[in-house]
Formats: sequence, structure tokens, C-alpha cells
Amino acid sequence: MKKNNFLSLILAGALLIGVLAACTPAPPPQGASDTTATGTTATTPPPQPGDAPAPPPTGEVGRGLTIAIQSETPSVAPARHTATTGHFKNCLTHNGLFRLTHDTLEPIPDLVESWTALSDTLFEFRLREGMFFHNGDEITAYDVVASVYYVRTYPIAAPFHGSVVSAEVIDRYTVLIDTGEPNAMLFYELAHQTNFIMPRSLIDAGHDFQEDPVGSGPFVFEEWRFGDSMTFTLFDNYFDPERSGNFEYIHWRFIPEGTSRTLALENQEVDFLVDVALPDLGRMQANPAITVVEHPSTMFSYLLLQNDLPQFNNIHARRAIDMALDKEAMLIASLEGMGTATWQAIPPVFAGAIDDGAGHFDPEGARALLAEHGIDPASLAFEMTTTTEEQRRRAEVAQANLADIGIPTTISMTDSATWLDITRDGNFEAAYGTFTASNVLMFIRSTMHIDSIPAPNRSRIRNDELSDLIFQAVATINAAERVAIIEDVSRVANQHVGFIPTNTNVLVRAFNSNLVVPEVSAVAFMLHINMAYWAE
Repeated sequence: MKKNNFLSLILAGALLIGVLAACTPAPPPQGASDTTATGTTATTPPPQPGDAPAPPPTGEVGRGLTIAIQSETPSVAPARHTATTGHFKNCLTHNGLFRLTHDTLEPIPDLVESWTALSDTLFEFRLREGMFFHNGDEITAYDVVASVYYVRTYPIAAPFHGSVVSAEVIDRYTVLIDTGEPNAMLFYELAHQTNFIMPRSLIDAGHDFQEDPVGSGPFVFEEWRFGDSMTFTLFDNYFDPERSGNFEYIHWRFIPEGTSRTLALENQEVDFLVDVALPDLGRMQANPAITVVEHPSTMFSYLLLQNDLPQFNNIHARRAIDMALDKEAMLIASLEGMGTATWQAIPPVFAGAIDDGAGHFDPEGARALLAEHGIDPASLAFEMTTTTEEQRRRAEVAQANLADIGIPTTISMTDSATWLDITRDGNFEAAYGTFTASNVLMFIRSTMHIDSIPAPNRSRIRNDELSDLIFQAVATINAAERVAIIEDVSRVANQHVGFIPTNTNVLVRAFNSNLVVPEVSAVAFMLHINMAYWAE
């Protein structure tokens, strides 16, 4: 058996502490002062341990890489979706002003060479010179400003670019960004895919980035065969030779069924599994030709409730549903027990996440709560929408739990693109989903703030107290003060039960043992797949 556990049980605790610290947002990356000082300047630091692994021993580009993934992205245009499956591809083709490190999840300069904090709200960014887009245009400040305003034409991206009030060209390689108010999210947002930079010439020409996602990344988009596959080829003129691609091409295959993905890896039809069928995990771990990685993650699974519907706009009904669910049994049925069952609304890995006010498994208490408030369980009947085999198994346990307290449910299954559409448009009752974020502010603002309706606040949580607290947390630069506010957010969110938390996930990846994958991220994004390479 060849098994690559990135962390032993002892080291797992250490990583979670590291992720906890990294996910407590601080505005300037690379350990700058917690309180932004006028005139603070940062330049791109030398590579940090674990950030830029050594290139392949030969220093030469290897053969191609074929990746199997369960779900197809809804879009390849960075500003037109918020799906993790699409983010994987956007990181191949585009760059932001900043990028996230794979290990600490901190934002560090990418297209930016240096930056200066002129005040708590004004930041000057100097770009590297001599960088080019795939179409041959040099990357300049004009492209950055055009991209900042272009993304605003797509409402789905709005929750991820709220920190930038305005952007202004100072000279060809210098941009001034104004946050309006102190904002602890700025650098994280500048690393988010919805803020990736595109050529101004194409934006001005009305280019369709959905058909042809031109960026500056290490790979160029070549082909999308809908329902089947997607292909990217190496970009020979990438600006960062230490992080350029190590494959002639990267080919993605969409394989919805878990065992089919396993067989494809075993038969060497694919090289890498993004989504591992956990019932097959044991046999993959026993296969010397396959490496399995298990990694703590920030992935958070939950049951969305459409709060605008009659059966879910009653807090007592939502609490009763939460109390009725045996989340330990759901975890075992869906993920073979890999992960942690939870009743709290914010992933416990984040600083400030507490369980005050959260429920627990108590079917008798759920029955009593419904009776106390005169709620007929049968009136709460709803459909649970799923997109994966794992979610369906989770839903089947929930269905039995809810039937036990008199709430009838049905289960439906759809593809991920349809799931994104119906949950955005509100055409659902309840739906299983997973959200992953690099920091706690991104998580709470995305999933709970009223301004994030309809997406990614797909539950349509409309709690003014919660939104006000989230705004305070985002505007608080001091980390200790911010954690105290996040504790209040956590408490109110636990009590409100706008969605039903089910579990946090363990990240599992499986790949050909001749493949070296040095940068696996706890945030579950494949941020740096270009850094992988063939050992032989």
C-alpha cells in the first residue's frame, strides 16, 4: 500500500491550528501589522517554505494530465459563477492581484509586485512589468481597473468584490484601490476568482469570456465538450517561471458515478480523482499504483432551507428539523464517517466559531417544540434536492429521521449546474450543498448576509441583527476585536438556524503514484494543480 497522509493524527491538530490562524483574516498579507498604518509598504517576499516547491528533477515539462471530476462547471468565465468546480479551471487560465498559499491560506502577491497602504482605506498596488495575457496583450493597470468594473455587471459575483469601492489608474503599472471603509476582506477578495484580471481590450470589445476565457494563467483554454470533458494547454509565455505548468495539457473528464471514477483511475484512463468514492477508498489505499491523500479541510456541508417558503419562515419549525436529524448517522451513511458531525452554523476550524445556542440530536424535543407552537408536522412536508450519491445517502437518513417526528419528505437528484440555478432562483424547498471558504469572513458574509441573497446566501437568511454583526466584523481590522464579534455572529446564527449544518469534511484525493502533488489546500480548491508533475 502506498498512502500519502499529509498529516498524522498529531500533525492534523497542528495544521488545524495553523488554518485557524490563517483564516482569521488580517488585511495585509505576509505578517504585516494588524492595524494598517499609513505608508506601510510590502514587496513580494522570497518563496516561503511550502509555498513554491522545487520543480521536477528534470526541469522539463512532462506529458499531459487527465483529471476526473464528478460535476461539470456552470461556466469558465471567472465572474459568472461561484462554483468550486469552475474555480479549479479559472486558476489554470487566470491570475488575480493576489493568490492564496496552499498551506496557510494567506493571500500573497501574484500579479502585484508591491503594495502600499496609504491609509486604512486607500491602497496602492504596483504590478510586475512584462506580464502578458494569452492574447498577447501586456497586463497593465488599465486591465486591472477595467476588470474591477466589469465584474460588477454580474450580480452573482457581488458578494466577492464588495471591498473595492473604486479603482483608479495612477500610471501604466500602478493602481489605487479605495475600500471606502476599513475592510478586512480586501486581500482575500483580490485573490478570489471573481476578481481575476482580464484584458481591457477584450472587455471593451464585448468579448464572450464564457466561450473563450482569456486570462494570463499557466494554461490556455482549448475546448469544452459539454457533458464530457474540457481541455487546457500549456501557456509558453507565463510570467512566473517558478510556477509555470509542468504538463503539455490538462484534460478534465466529467464522470458523475463514483465507481466509474475509481475504475478509470485503476485502469490508468485518468491520473487524478478530485472526487473520491469513499466506499472504494480501502481498495485504492491498498493499490500500490495509487496514492491517497487525506487532509483536514474547511469544507462545510449543510441542508439549505428556502426561508421565504411558509414551512421554513418559522424559526421553531427550522429548529425542530435541526433537532430531528441524526447527523452522526448521516455522516456515516454519506461519507463513511470521514468528517465531523456538527450543529453549529460556522465551521469550527475558524476562530470565533462557537456552539453557544446550537441544537443537538433530540427527536423528542423536536416533537415537543412543534407541539408547543401549534405546528402540524405534516404541514412542513418538503422535497430535498441532491446532486451526488453522498448527498442522496445523507438525505435518506434525514428522511427517516423526519418521518419519525411526522414530517414527510421526498428526495430528488439533479446535476450541479441545475442545482446552482434553482437555488439561486429560489425554485427549491430544501437542498444539500457544500460551501468552502479560505477565511471566516468570506464564509459568514457569503452564506448569511442579507446582501448575499440570492447567492451565495441561497437559504435567503434575512436576519438584520446577523447582517449588522457581519458588517461590523468585516469592518474591524483588529484581529482580537474581530474574533469577539464573530463569536456574536456564531451565537445568533446558531439560534436562528437559517440552514441546517450537517458536517465538516475531510478532503480526500487519489491519484497515480507516479504523480507528485505538492500543493493540496485545506480550502478544497485545486489552487495550484500546475505545480504537480510526473516523477517518472
